[in-house]
Amino acid sequence: EALAWTSVAYEDEAVRARFSATSCIIGANGPYGDDDDDGGPISFSDFASACRSSSNGEEERGGDDDSRAYLTKVKRNRLPVLRRIFRPLLQDLFVFKVVNAVFGKLGMNDDRVALQRYFGEWCDGTLPTRVVVESNVVRSEGTWRPMVRWLQDLILSAYETSQLEHRKSGHDALKKHAKLDTLLKFCMDMEDLPKAFLLAVICMEAVSSASAQLEQKTYGEITQLECVRPWEDLLRKLRVCLLVTLRLGGDVSPILGGADPMTVSNISRPNIFSAYSWIARDELCLTHDCRLAMALEDACLSSSHAFHPSGVDGDGTQNVQTIFQSCVRFGGSPDSPAGLADDAHSPRPLLFYLKDQARFTTRLAANRALILAAMWGRSPRRLDLLKHAVSALQVVVDHIEVFSLATLVEIYQSRFRPVCRAMLFGFGEHELSEEAVSPLIDDQSWLLEFVAATKRILSMTIECMSRTPVAKSDDLFNSSGKIWPPLRECPVLDVLVKKLRTVQPSSVELHHTVIFAFEMTRSVDSLQLVVPSFSNLFLTGSIFSEMQPIASGSPEQRDLLDEAILDQAKSSTSPVVDNFSSCRSCELFGKSLGVDVKYVRTRYLIEMIRLGKDPSIDALLGASISSLDGAFFAEKIVEIVCTRHHATILSLKRTKNYRGILSLLDADASRWVKGEAAKYNPSQKNSNASTSLITTHSLVTRVQNMSESLDDSISEKVDALCLMSSTLLNAVQAQEQEAVMSV
Repeated sequence: EALAWTSVAYEDEAVRARFSATSCIIGANGPYGDDDDDGGPISFSDFASACRSSSNGEEERGGDDDSRAYLTKVKRNRLPVLRRIFRPLLQDLFVFKVVNAVFGKLGMNDDRVALQRYFGEWCDGTLPTRVVVESNVVRSEGTWRPMVRWLQDLILSAYETSQLEHRKSGHDALKKHAKLDTLLKFCMDMEDLPKAFLLAVICMEAVSSASAQLEQKTYGEITQLECVRPWEDLLRKLRVCLLVTLRLGGDVSPILGGADPMTVSNISRPNIFSAYSWIARDELCLTHDCRLAMALEDACLSSSHAFHPSGVDGDGTQNVQTIFQSCVRFGGSPDSPAGLADDAHSPRPLLFYLKDQARFTTRLAANRALILAAMWGRSPRRLDLLKHAVSALQVVVDHIEVFSLATLVEIYQSRFRPVCRAMLFGFGEHELSEEAVSPLIDDQSWLLEFVAATKRILSMTIECMSRTPVAKSDDLFNSSGKIWPPLRECPVLDVLVKKLRTVQPSSVELHHTVIFAFEMTRSVDSLQLVVPSFSNLFLTGSIFSEMQPIASGSPEQRDLLDEAILDQAKSSTSPVVDNFSSCRSCELFGKSLGVDVKYVRTRYLIEMIRLGKDPSIDALLGASISSLDGAFFAEKIVEIVCTRHHATILSLKRTKNYRGILSLLDADASRWVKGEAAKYNPSQKNSNASTSLITTHSLVTRVQNMSESLDDSISEKVDALCLMSSTLLNAVQAQEQEAVMSV
C-alpha cells in the first residue's frame, strides 16, 4: 500500500507540489540528488559550528550532564550534518553502527528523543522518497533493512539502559521509546504525506519486531499489540489524508486559504480543516446541481458498502483497491464536473468514505454555496455558477441553523454587494475591475439574471432573520463508531458566525426594494428621488446600519411603481393575457412598498389599455373587473377614452367625406371631450396608442356595466362617452357602407 500511495501521489504535479518543498529528486550524482550539497565530506569547522552545548536543556534526563553536544537549533544548518551522520543507513553492510558511534562521541546515545527527532528530520528533509523505497521497502523478505535495524536497536538499547540503571519508575519511559513516540508525533506533523506513510511503515516494522522481544523480557508488561496499535492508527489516518488530497487534486482547504499544511496533527485539531468543505468540493467535482448532490448524500448514507478508511474495514485488500480507484480513475473538477455514474465500477465519491457527514445536509449545502460563489467571483460571466450557489443557499434557508444567516451575509457581502454598488454608482470605489465587470453590466441579459439572483438572496436573508434556528442536539456529533476525522462543527462556518455583525432587517428590506425598483425601471435617477439614503446603498456596512426608509405613500414612491408597471405593460407581447402572472414582479414590488395588490393590477390594466392592447386583455378584464379598484379604473378609462375620441374627431375633420359625421355629435359633449383631452400631460398623451372605434366602444360599454358600483358623476361621464362612441361608430360604419355601395 505504501508503494502504491507513493506511485499515485507523485504522478500528479499539482498534488506533488502540495507536499513539502524539502522533498528531493534523484539526481545523477548520488542518492541525494544533483545539488550543491552532494553528501561529500565537510570540514571540521563546519561540523563544529553546527553543534551546541547541552546546556540549552534539550537532553532527556535534565541539565546535569554538560558532556553532550547537540546540533544547532536552526534546522537548515543541521540537515547537512544529519545527512552525513545517517548516510550509512543507506548501505547494505553493518556500517550502520557508525551512526551509533558518531552519536556516542557526541554523548547523545542515551537521548533517544533527540535521536528519533534527528532520524525523522533526516528522512523528511534530505532523503528522496525513491531512496527510502529502494533501501527499506522494496527489498525481499530477509534482506537487510538498515533503517529498520537501527530503530530496533534504538528501542532495545532503551531496555538495556533501564535494566542497568535499575529504574524504579516502572516502564513508562520505556513504553514511549518502545512505541517510538517521538517519531510517531514527527510523522503526524509531516507535510509530505506519501513519505510520512513510508516512514510510518518502516517505524511500525521496527516497533513490531522490537516490542515482541520486549514483551518476553518484561513478562507482558510491554506488549507488542499496545506498541503497534498507535502506528496502525496513524497509517489509517494517513490513508484518509492521502485519499482526500489526491481526490481533490491537492486543493484541500479551498475556503480557509491553505495557510496550514495537510497533516494528521492539523486535521486532528479543531478549527483548521473542514471535512464538510472537502466533501462539498468533491460533490461539485461531480455535479453543480443541488438536487443531485443531495440525492448522492442520501445514497451514501444508506449504502451498506460504504466504509471508513480510518477504520479496520479500510485495511481490507478490496477496500484498499476501491480507495485507489477513487483517486486514480477520477477526472472531475469543480470547473468541469465529471457527472454522476451508476456503474458499480466507477470511482466512489469522497462521501462514500465519510458518510457520517452526509447527515449534515445544510452544512454541506452551505459549503457548496461558498465554493460556487467563490468560483463565480473568478469567472463572473458564468451565471450558471451563481444560480447553483443560490440554489444551495435555498437549502440553507429551508433548514435554518445558526450559520444560515452568516453564510447568506458572507456571500452577499463578498459577491453580490460590490457588483450592485458598481451597477448603480460606477467603479469609482475600485472594489471591482471595471474592465472585467463593466461589459457584463452593459449586457442586458446578464444584468437581468444577476438582478434576479440578487433579489433572491436578499429575500432569503429577510426570511432567515424572521425565523429561529433549529436547536442543536447534544448528541448531534455522536458517532456509532470510532472514525477519523471526528464529527464536529464546520470551522469554515464557525468563522463566518463569529465575524457576523448584527444585520438590520429594515436595511435589508430597503436594499431589496431598491433592487426590485431597479429591475422594474432601470432608472437610477428615479431611485435617487425616492430613496433618501440612496448614496449609502450597497456600501460595506450598509446592511448593518439603520437606513432611512422610503416614505410610505409618497408621490415619488407611487411614481416609481407606476413607471415599473408601465415598463411591464410595454414589455408584454402576448396576444392573449388571461391572468396576472405577467405582472407578478410588479405585485411583489408594490408589496415591498406597502401598496395594495388591487392598485397594481388596476394600474396594469389601465396601462395596457393606454397602450392600445385592449384586445389582449379582454378576457382578463371581464374576469377580474370585480376585484379592481372600480372608481380609479373608471376615472382613468374616462381620460383614455376622451383622448381617443378627441383624436378621432380631429381625424374626421381632416377627412372631407367624414366631416358631416361631426354634426351628429352633441356640441357640449364634444367641447367637454376636448377639454378633458387637453388636461393630460404630454407624456401621457404620447403614451396613448391609436385604436379602432370598435375597440374603444367595447371598452366603454364594459365600463358602463360597472355603473352600479360607480359614483353618479363618473357614471354620467361614462354614459356620455358610450353615447358618443356609439354615434361615431354607427356613423362611420354607415359612411363606409355608403362608400362601398357607390363603387
